[in-house]
Amino acid sequence: MKNTKTFTSTISPELLGWLNEYSKQTKQTRRELLEDAIIRYRRDIKRKEMKKGFKRILADVSVVEFAEWGMDDYSNIVKRS
Repeated sequence: MKNTKTFTSTISPELLGWLNEYSKQTKQTRRELLEDAIIRYRRDIKRKEMKKGFKRILADVSVVEFAEWGMDDYSNIVKRS
């Protein structure tokens, strides 16, 4: 059973030329390079989304107070151990 899907797209001749050259230099297939690039791009997007979320949370005083309260609790538990 095949675990991949095929898709067709267009790319500028300059990028395709670079991809072909880099593929030869690194002895990786174009598919491997493109898949790695997409995985990294997706990871970067997730990081940016998380960063926005954390900034939004930090703006909420009640959430910050709750987190600080939790840290005090954690500190007390550790001290007792």
